Amino acid sequence: MPGEAANGVIRFGIFDVDLRAGQLRRNGLKVRLQEQPFQVLSMLLERPGEVVTREDLHGRLWPADTFVDFDHGLNAAVKRLRDALGDSAENPRFVETLARRGYRFLAPVEFPSVETSPAQRPVAPNTAISSASKSRWRLVAAGLMIVLLALGFGLHVGMRASRALQPVLPKEIRLTANSPDAPVYFGAISPDGRYLAYIDPRGAFLREIATDESHALSLPEGFRVHHVSWYPDGSHLLAEAVAESEEHSGLWNIPLLGGAPRKLVTEGEAGSVSPDGKQLAFLRGDKFNHSEIWLTSTDGGEPRMAVNVPGFVIGPPAWSPDSQRFVYLKDVYWPGYGTEDVQIEMYELASSKTDLILNDYRLQYGLVWTRDNRILFSRAEEPPNQGESNVWSLKVDTRPGWRWGAPVRLTSGPDWKPVINMSADGKHAVFIRTNIAPAVFVADVDARTREIGKLQRLTMDERQSRPYEWTPDGKSVLYVSDREGTLHIFRQQIGAATPELVAGVQGSPNILRLNPERTEILYLTEAERKSAEAGNGAPSSQNSNVAGHSAANTQPEGEFQSRNLRLMRVPLDGGISQLVLEDSGINNFQCARLPSRECLYSKYTKDALVFYEFDAKSGAKKELLRTSEPEWQYFNWSLSPDGRTLALAKKMRASAEAEIRLVLTRGGRQRVLKVKEWGRLATIDWAADGKSFWASAVRHGETTALINIDLQGHAKSVLQETKPYVGWAIPSQDGKHLAIWEATGGSNAWMLEVPPAW
Repeated sequence: MPGEAANGVIRFGIFDVDLRAGQLRRNGLKVRLQEQPFQVLSMLLERPGEVVTREDLHGRLWPADTFVDFDHGLNAAVKRLRDALGDSAENPRFVETLARRGYRFLAPVEFPSVETSPAQRPVAPNTAISSASKSRWRLVAAGLMIVLLALGFGLHVGMRASRALQPVLPKEIRLTANSPDAPVYFGAISPDGRYLAYIDPRGAFLREIATDESHALSLPEGFRVHHVSWYPDGSHLLAEAVAESEEHSGLWNIPLLGGAPRKLVTEGEAGSVSPDGKQLAFLRGDKFNHSEIWLTSTDGGEPRMAVNVPGFVIGPPAWSPDSQRFVYLKDVYWPGYGTEDVQIEMYELASSKTDLILNDYRLQYGLVWTRDNRILFSRAEEPPNQGESNVWSLKVDTRPGWRWGAPVRLTSGPDWKPVINMSADGKHAVFIRTNIAPAVFVADVDARTREIGKLQRLTMDERQSRPYEWTPDGKSVLYVSDREGTLHIFRQQIGAATPELVAGVQGSPNILRLNPERTEILYLTEAERKSAEAGNGAPSSQNSNVAGHSAANTQPEGEFQSRNLRLMRVPLDGGISQLVLEDSGINNFQCARLPSRECLYSKYTKDALVFYEFDAKSGAKKELLRTSEPEWQYFNWSLSPDGRTLALAKKMRASAEAEIRLVLTRGGRQRVLKVKEWGRLATIDWAADGKSFWASAVRHGETTALINIDLQGHAKSVLQETKPYVGWAIPSQDGKHLAIWEATGGSNAWMLEVPPAW
């Protein structure tokens, strides 16, 4: 870089960087920037337009013998740099994040030459200027004026032409204004664009968009709707729903002009109607490692399986305008294994051929195939904006060969934005804008009645925070949060405004517990990816955003990428982390309290959930038990404070009566508790005295509540919420307090109004 070598100054836009002085200037004024963010900027400017890896930055910022939470430090440095530049990760002008790789400097860079000082400049001779010289300068000035006018006119025309060539993005319009107590779960716009059908905790509603008038759909008592789409005639809804007397979802035809819902398909989910009104596509399959996409006529007749998908299909299939194809979102997932790829795939009915359209691990719920052959989808942003997603568009070239354009972002700003559906004329699309995230609350517990006091919110930010432990004195909660961009462990005292970061934690922890002595924090963090089976050559998701690739799905069913996890320990007050053990597929771990030193962890294998006992210091382990009974993937568990009893309950699947299975860790007969009137226990944790359980439960009728269950199976509701989710409850060691995570935030339906020039 000759300019940098000459005077150490680099210029981009309105900024100058003086590498020798270590200064950043904006329009000549100094901008305050700490040393590490400045070092990041210097490295990026050394290689503008090129990828600077996280490893390279690590080597520059921290010597090899320095112990530091590198991920946290680098993310913080990049955030400070962006703040100084007025840049954003969501819409970068200067610093672009490349997922899992590093960063790239985007703006053009200049290296101004050395300016000569006034003493070095040549002095003009002191002579009179002749009239001929004056005449020549007048001609030069006139010519210069003509050139400037021509340039100005050309610039004006060019700017107008440039604006005309730029894509005109859709306008975002809010459709519902529900409060956080009644978040909109789902919405679908009618084919004529006049009505919005939507679902919230109160039921299903129909809203006239022009007048903002809403009314509840007339449905039988106990009829619970989870998902809706429209028939092309606009007078019927296709609904995924559960009738009062049933346990599993089915597909129903709901007439809007009067009449009772009519069941079309038993055990079907996420249905969509083809544009020609002749077929339904819907999902079946109750396994993590595969889903089935089925087709049937619009009256539910002649059902047949179209695609057996090796992976988990997210959301309903989206039909092509000619009803000859559909696309779907596939997530290759297995309990305890990492998601390597999320893909948009296309299925052609005539040939039964499956083609890959887009491969991006950031893809989120929702697909739409528009009448002008664009595919709308939702994609998550990179850290530190990982709590946000936006709607994107991908142009489809339907000529032989099927080519795809480059993705174009249609929305901006915070929140999650799953895209749902579009009107028949292609002018209006509906998406949900939601900022619902778990927050930590605390409450006092009455030891005699097991009632809890008023909830007090502990975490006041809008990031995701989940509690896992209390400090031994019962005054502070230990929780995992992404409040600083990536996941870290924090400790926050009851009543305190802000938390303390637990120093020395490596990586991004996702679970934490205390050791039996209550002197160290044990936590899980991802180590590295490795093949779940020898010789598995499945591709990585490093090459995201792959559009235009068309290939049949060749991934063998049953092959997945495992997560190799490290169980680490760090002093309760922070310090140096040490490795306890490393294994793949770990999904949970817990330790008893002294005098017991029992610690357990569980891991998913291909065909079983396996439990191991381990030593919290040495990491020595041995298998305790395994289960491969039907739906073993759904087991959640908790270890009693004395380490003698393992309690297991199946989450995510409703049954006539919820059950808790009690297994003795030293052998003996199992016992089963029947929890009457509750169909599903989403979470389960032992109370501090080991005489009852705290559980997040769902009553028949889908009322979510926090309940206390005694050892005879008697349940008592202590907190009932209409919000989307009540998470687990962690008792303090003395049993006087609970730390609860509960969903907070709002969710509403929005509409994209597509301009004619789109």
